Amino acid sequence: MFYRLLLFTGLASLIAAAEPIWTPAKNETVVLLGDTFFERDYRQGHLETALTLATAGKNIRLRNLGWSGDTPRCESRSYFGPPAEGFDRLRKQLAEIKPTTVIACYGAVDAFNGEGGIPSFIKSYQALIQMIQSSCGAKVVLMSPPAVVEDPKRFPVLVRHNDQRARYSNSIREFAVSQSLVYADLFGCMKGQTLTSINGVTFTDEDYEKIAPFFIQSLGLSSKVTPQQHPSLRDAILAKNLLFFQRWRPQNEIYLFGSRKHEQGKNGAEIPQFDPLIAEKEQVIFGTFPHP
Repeated sequence: MFYRLLLFTGLASLIAAAEPIWTPAKNETVVLLGDTFFERDYRQGHLETALTLATAGKNIRLRNLGWSGDTPRCESRSYFGPPAEGFDRLRKQLAEIKPTTVIACYGAVDAFNGEGGIPSFIKSYQALIQMIQSSCGAKVVLMSPPAVVEDPKRFPVLVRHNDQRARYSNSIREFAVSQSLVYADLFGCMKGQTLTSINGVTFTDEDYEKIAPFFIQSLGLSSKVTPQQHPSLRDAILAKNLLFFQRWRPQNEIYLFGSRKHEQGKNGAEIPQFDPLIAEKEQVIFGTFPHP
């Protein structure tokens, strides 16, 4: 614990001079949209805890819509149909959540297609952003994919893969400039960090704890406090995230809302009952900090 406190104190001072590139307003609803990197944090909570600390007192509502293996084409979000099904599902969810800001983190999956896949990636990203803006009017922040772990002995297949992620990150940066969107360089902030990882691209709980300060640094934010100073905050965030996950990705969705809803569709009415439970947990989160 003492080591972790020193680690976060050092990192907090390291990022204290960050230039703000995104200034969240009070009472915003922020969606984390992306692939495995975001999805796994709903069970780790370190990224969201760091972002909550960096926006303390603003009562930011955070919604994690990460989906493992996802791309801007929303391929992973379609259950039994084509990618368009996942795209439409996301459109409906955004219209319901009504976020004011969407932080999109894509490129990790597409980077395996190499430099030749960049034009298709950017084209699909543009379509996704247009959909986000038309469905909810949210401000969009484009975040680069995270760096992979460079360990040739453990992950020889990833040798020089960071070169591909760098190319995709640069393409996202150029695309963000062309669209007048905010760009967050997570790749640049965390490259070269010593991480454990599960397979070189999927991070452990300890990895997320180390990455969290660089996550907020990439957004140009900083925090004067560490997670250790509010030990119950992460627990409240994890409890909220579990409720929200059950709300937007319920088990047996095909029975509740899909092709077999004639069997158990009446139970779909229970899903919105998660909303007051989520709001209750958020009041606990908001109550951690005094209003400025």
